[in-house]
Formats: sequence, C-alpha cells, structure tokens
Amino acid sequence: MTGPLRTVLVGAAAIATLVFANAAFAANTASISVWHTPMVLAGSQSTTIHVSIPAATQAIAQINIFVPSGYGATLNQPAGTSIGNVDATALAHDGGLTLPLSGSVTTDDPAKHTADICSPGTNVAVWNMNLSVAGQTLVVPIYVNPTAGPTTALGAYDLKICLPPWDVPVGTPGRSFEGAQLLDAKFTVNKIFTTPTAGGLLKWETLFTPYNPGIGTPNLAGTFEARAFVPVPISLGLHATYVKKTNTWKLSGAANEGGLPVGSLTIKIARGLTAKSLKAKSSTKTGAGGTWNTAGHLTPKKTTYFQVSGAVGERDYTATGCQSPLTPFAPAGCATATLSPWSAKSIVVKVKP
Repeated sequence: MTGPLRTVLVGAAAIATLVFANAAFAANTASISVWHTPMVLAGSQSTTIHVSIPAATQAIAQINIFVPSGYGATLNQPAGTSIGNVDATALAHDGGLTLPLSGSVTTDDPAKHTADICSPGTNVAVWNMNLSVAGQTLVVPIYVNPTAGPTTALGAYDLKICLPPWDVPVGTPGRSFEGAQLLDAKFTVNKIFTTPTAGGLLKWETLFTPYNPGIGTPNLAGTFEARAFVPVPISLGLHATYVKKTNTWKLSGAANEGGLPVGSLTIKIARGLTAKSLKAKSSTKTGAGGTWNTAGHLTPKKTTYFQVSGAVGERDYTATGCQSPLTPFAPAGCATATLSPWSAKSIVVKVKP
C-alpha cells in the first residue's frame, strides 16, 4: 500500500490506535435503526438506515435488510443517479486503526451485476455505496429486490449487502482491503421509500450472517436477527387558551409515536409576536401518558404565537422488540431491537388578549 491511504494510517496512529488481536469473541450481535424525514404516513422525503456492528462480533458475510410490507419503493432511476449519501467507520486490522469513510450512494446498471456472487441474476436495482478515504474509494453494492417465497413473511423488499472477510490470512483471495472490518454505517436514500398508509410500529427485520472464523465461508447456522421499529406518524398536539381576568395563557398537548404515548419527553416551547419570529423561551415534560400542560402570563399583552417541539435519539427496545425470534430464518436468535430517533414540531397557534 502506498500513497494517501498510507499517510492516513501512519498519521492516525499518533492519535488513535485500536488493538484487536487474539481477543476472544463475544456472542455475535449488531443493531439497526431506521428513520424517515419526516416521520409521516404515506410519504417521506428520505430514509436513513444505521447499522452498527461491535468489533467483537465475528466477520459478517451478509446483511439482509427487509423493508416492511406496506411501503412503496421507487426503483427506476437511471444508472449513475445520486440518490443519497453514506458515512461509515471501519477497523483496518492490518494497521490496527479505525478509519472514517464517506461518499455518495448512486444507482448502477443491474445488467452489470448478473454474475455477482452475492446476488446473481437480474436484480431490480443495484445501489453503490462509494466509501472514500484519502482519495481511495471502496464500492459496496446494495442489491434491491422484492421478496419472494418464504421471505415475504419478513417484508416487501430485501436490501442485500455482502462483505468480504477480514479475519482470513493476508493474501487470501477475496480478503477485505487492509483487513477492514465494518463497524458502523449510516446511509440515507432520498425519494425512494414511501411509508405505509396505516400507522404503528413498523418492524424492519435484518438478518446478519457471519463467517466461520478464519475460514471465509458463511456460517448459516450463526445467522442472527436485529430489528428496527419505526413509529409513524409522530404527533405533537398543541392546544392554547387565554384567561383574560389573570392575563394568563395556557398550553396543553400530547406526544405520540406510532399511536403510543411518549413519556418523559422534553417539550420546548417557542413563542413570538409573529408566526415567523418564534424563539424557544421555556420547556416542560410529558407525563407517563404522553400529555403535558404549562401556563404563563402574556407579556407583553399582545397577540402571541406559540409552537412546541420535541426530539428523541435512538433507543434500545430489545426486551420488548426481540420477543418471538424468527428462528427459522435466524437460528442464532434475535440480538437487538431499537426504536427510531426523531424530531418534530407542532402546528403554530396564537393567543389573542
């Protein structure tokens, strides 16, 4: 290896070195989280898929991400169309370093991939994740197809990704570049998926198939599942009243995700004298049932506009979400489940004294 990538590896060694040698493997695990912008029914402009694989997990041969039934998908873009972006982190075992990678997600001509070992034959769509660092680019295809046969029970579409083994001896044909092990990948595609018309917790099933350690052959019996639950729609209700006698405004509302109440959510309250001059002034929290209320004096005593907002991050949902594992597809069971992150705003209301 020469050139820019060698410079990055050597330079990074001075500030970040991750040793991963002769370590005993823990139980294989990984997680997936999915969210849309916005989190609405029968719509959405973008879909983000976040896959995280701990370094202690055995090398992963294949990832199958299943889009739930009820989703629509637009898959007829011309080859070479940029449909999104990707950010990833990999551990280069040959240098003992973690490397950041990023780039675009582009469509490719499926006819070029009919002989690909990962997904031979005609695929409905092929997306390339173009992962770059220091001028070097690694292309990782995503094969997109409607499900068929038994896999229709898992969803409407299958997004398949194959990864080369990193734990085989240096020089082994097909070994990953620099012994790179994927640790984290977050990719976003725009105007591809349309959410279902019915709400709730939409379950994205994902199957992870590891390699047999040090051999480079898939370990089908080790296949495990991870689940991402996507709550749609997100709703932040807002109701306002005014008590003239005490010059008091009162606000109340409820926060729901996929029809479920969101407790302990921080509700930020913005107000202003025009609908376009709203600034966060205070906050409150929802109760266990997702409801909240607050009040204050109208100062100055003029027509005032209000809007509330809330946000949550990725959350662990394993205890509930991994019940009833699909062992016919994942003999090693369900490893993790997550709830989506989201942010949302309410409508704007006004209080007139």
